[in-house]
Amino acid sequence: MAAIAVVGACLLIAAGGYLVSRGGQRADQAGAPPVAGSGARPSRAPAAFEALAALSAEAAGAHGAPADAPAEAGAVKLLTPAETAESLRAFVDKIRKRENLTSSEVEELQARLLASIEGNLDIVKVVQQFYHNMPAEQGMERDMLRSLLVASPAGRSIVLQEADTIWEDKSVGKFAEMYETYFNMPGQVPQDVIVRALADLKAGAPADDRTAVARLNFIGTLAEQKNGDTANLRSDAVQLLNQLAESAGSEIVRALAVQKLYRLNSPGEASNIAIAQLSKGAYSDLVRETLSSVNSGDVELTPNLRGALTTAVKRPAASAEEKQLFTQVLGPRTKGS
Repeated sequence: MAAIAVVGACLLIAAGGYLVSRGGQRADQAGAPPVAGSGARPSRAPAAFEALAALSAEAAGAHGAPADAPAEAGAVKLLTPAETAESLRAFVDKIRKRENLTSSEVEELQARLLASIEGNLDIVKVVQQFYHNMPAEQGMERDMLRSLLVASPAGRSIVLQEADTIWEDKSVGKFAEMYETYFNMPGQVPQDVIVRALADLKAGAPADDRTAVARLNFIGTLAEQKNGDTANLRSDAVQLLNQLAESAGSEIVRALAVQKLYRLNSPGEASNIAIAQLSKGAYSDLVRETLSSVNSGDVELTPNLRGALTTAVKRPAASAEEKQLFTQVLGPRTKGS
C-alpha cells in the first residue's frame, strides 16, 4: 500500500476537504481542490472523518477482518495507558511537523489503539482526555484522531462523548466538529443542540464556512425526524433556510440552504423551489446542488425544471463540471436543447 504523505494527501484532505460528501456527492470546498461526483443523501460529511476510516477499511479487508471491528487483542500488541498517551502525542506531533506517515504506521497505530480501548477503561480515559485537551486551533489534528477512532464502536463512543462535552461546555470554536459528529451519528443528538443551531442561524451568528456548512447539514437532519416534537423545529428551519437562501452570503452556504429546503419539502414542492431559485440567478453551487438533488430523488424532475436547468448550464459562466453533471443526471442534451 502506498505511503501517505501527511503534507500531501491526508493533510490536504483534513485541512481543506472537510466538506466531502457521502456517496460521492460533490463537495464544495472553500480554498481546497474540489471533489467531483454526483449527488447522494445525506449531503456532506467531513473528509478527515472518513479518510483514515476508509484506509482502515482497506487495511482490514486486506487482512480478512471486518472493517468495523478492532483487530483481535492477540493479533496486536496492546498499549499501556502511558504508551497510549505517548503514541497519540507522537502521531499529532508528526502531523504538526508535516512529517510523512506511511499507511503501515497509521494502520498499526489504529489497530493497537482500537484493540486497547476495547474493554479497558483506563485506556479509554487516556484517549478521551487527550482528545478533549486538544485545542480548537488543532482542528486538523483533532479530525485525524477522530478518523482513527470512528472505525470501531468503542472509538465512536469516545467521539460521541467528545461531541456531548463540546455541547455541555459550549465550546463554540469546536461546534463544527460537534455538528459533523452528530450528523454522522443520527439518533444521538440532544434536541437542545438543534434548537441552538436554529437560534444561531436566525441570529446570524458569525461562522466560518466549515461551521456554517456543518450547521446546515446538521439542521438538515430534521428531514429524517418525523415525530411531533420536531414539527415546529422543521417549520422554523424552513423559514430560516429561505432567508439564508436569499441572503448575500457565501454561495456555498446559500446553495446548501436551498438543498436543505429541498429535503424538508416533498419532491414536487422542491421542484418549484428549484425553479424559483434558478430564475433569480443561477450560480455554480446552486446548479450542482439542484442536479444532485434531482439525482437523489429529493427534487422531482418536471419539464419546467428540466428547462430551467438547461438554461442554467447554457449561461456563459457555467462550469465544465456543471455541464458534465447535467449530462450525467439528465442524459445527453438533444440538439438545440
